[in-house]
Amino acid sequence: MTTATYHVIRYTDGRLFYEGEPITLAEAQVMINEAIARGTLEVNSFLHIDEDLLVIELDAAP
Repeated sequence: MTTATYHVIRYTDGRLFYEGEPITLAEAQVMINEAIARGTLEVNSFLHIDEDLLVIELDAAP
């Protein structure tokens, strides 16, 4: 079984968050968590798998 890897993480508006060496979904989640902890990403942000890239979305629920 092969673990999926991703080269790109984008925001829903198309801005680039990450582009580089292939990373796993788990590694991408750690990057997102660290950005949230630093305050550079909103707390309700989460990753969505979209074909061959990951997209950062914001949970709009109150």
